Amino acid sequence: MQAPKLPASFSLFKQRPTRTFDYTPRYYDARKEERERRLAQAKEGVHDREAMRERLRHGWHRQGGQRASTTRLVVIMGLVCAVLYFIIKGFGLLEPGAWPI
Repeated sequence: MQAPKLPASFSLFKQRPTRTFDYTPRYYDARKEERERRLAQAKEGVHDREAMRERLRHGWHRQGGQRASTTRLVVIMGLVCAVLYFIIKGFGLLEPGAWPI
């Protein structure tokens, strides 16, 4: 009596090759698309004064927003420090004999 034969795809010592997929990831970059559109307009020589004014206005507005957030942060930090000062002063921790050192 002979031993049964195993299927051709089954082997004890050889590994099957890994599967491959034909997936190509897609990524949309809005900033890149806008940059390419502006470069194409610049190469064509299209100059729109209103569009340029709007871009400049938008750019200046964005810079002002950063300045406003920095100012807001400084004001909030000052208020937090003032509240902490009054809490410490209220509990008497600023008096010379308050600390057992």
